[in-house]
Amino acid sequence: MFYIGGAAKTVQEQSALIEKNLKPEMFWPTPTLTIQLAGVEELNRGLARIIKEKEKEILSKTRATPVAGVKMGLTAHWLEFNVLNWDYPEIAELRRMVLDGIREMFKLVGEDPDSPGMQIAGISCWANVLRYGEFLEVHHHDPSFVSAHYQVQTGYEVGKPPSKDEGGQTVYFRPGFLDRSMGGKAAGQTSPWDSDWKISVEPVEGKLFYFPSYVRHEVRPYLGTHERISIAMDIFVKKQEALMHFGGPRWFVPGKPQASRPSIKPR
Repeated sequence: MFYIGGAAKTVQEQSALIEKNLKPEMFWPTPTLTIQLAGVEELNRGLARIIKEKEKEILSKTRATPVAGVKMGLTAHWLEFNVLNWDYPEIAELRRMVLDGIREMFKLVGEDPDSPGMQIAGISCWANVLRYGEFLEVHHHDPSFVSAHYQVQTGYEVGKPPSKDEGGQTVYFRPGFLDRSMGGKAAGQTSPWDSDWKISVEPVEGKLFYFPSYVRHEVRPYLGTHERISIAMDIFVKKQEALMHFGGPRWFVPGKPQASRPSIKPR
């Protein structure tokens, strides 16, 4: 028996007065977008050729900045160049694909790609060339809004299915499991539930993959025959109000005249 306003009410009567308002929400969901492109064999051959030519120039003229456990090689020069600024027909096509994909990713996360806040402030875009035994340690791409990978070349033997022994898989770690996501000794013992906190993905040529920049990931040691070549990028939007200058060799800004885009500067 309850007394409300001096009047006695039964439990059933009180229960009838209770109102419920349901508000479904998702805190930090992890949306991803895969765009598998067909008919890009010629484009990828051109991109691979350009990247390997540029690799020699970049390594000889710029300084390395260690990242994701990499101290040398093209990945370590990620602050010194931007693939999207290179003046080649193949890069122009890559730019088109990337910008189209970004719009689709923005829609996926519930944003209007044409709104002022979602205009692109800058894109950092670099190439990774992994050779036998090389890998990328667990890392993330915060504070950018969205990141992406494009697989130019897997490095696996042409015409043969990839083998797990050849490595080079990208492993993504579930957000929220901080210690496990850090990998290494902090990961603790493995368990039957490991597939719930990490996803291992084989590289596929022509795959353009977008994901939130806070998702930790790694590339397992690559043991293939040829170079494993990918293009990675971080996308910043204006609503982030990022305290950084989107100028210099690291950045591509859509709409910026091609002539004013920077070239590689000697160290």
